[in-house]
Amino acid sequence: VSPENSGSVTGIGNYYHGDEVTLTAVPNTGYSFVNWTENNEVVSEESEYSFIITTDRNLVANFTLLDYDVDVVVYPANSGVVYGDGNYYHGDEVTLTAIPNVGYRFVNWTENNIVVSSDLEYLFTITENRNLVANFTLLDYDVTTSVNIENSGTVTGAGNYLHGDEVTLTAIPNVGYRFVNWTENN
Repeated sequence: VSPENSGSVTGIGNYYHGDEVTLTAVPNTGYSFVNWTENNEVVSEESEYSFIITTDRNLVANFTLLDYDVDVVVYPANSGVVYGDGNYYHGDEVTLTAIPNVGYRFVNWTENNIVVSSDLEYLFTITENRNLVANFTLLDYDVTTSVNIENSGTVTGAGNYLHGDEVTLTAIPNVGYRFVNWTENN
């Protein structure tokens, strides 16, 4: 078996001249069968190999590590970027990193609409293809207002807004007052 511990073979042993021999290659978890070789030449690509024996034979069952794809979609589009997607071998440690674009925050990782992690970095051991979604949401902000002199007027337009929203504040002076300016942090 090549590589070592990648699979097993049934049917090996001693046979009489002219016997039919059937060898079966069984991959271990994380491997797939590639072919049978003898003296570095491929003699079969079937995991079950049958032949009539007429001489001693030294065959190798060749296996390879399975490889898997990690595909990631960013939702909504252009809300962030993801690092770490690509192709990995069975048993590899995968680290996905989500980075929100300006005005967004990371929410979670989902697969088949099920939350699998809420961390910016998602670490897992790969044993199958993965199709993940990195979910982001727009930041929201509170706009609060006040007047500098009590009962001098009112302000409309305060509230909660999403990043990029246009906000209109309107100052309405009471009788005997006039609007001067807007200040923030003095």
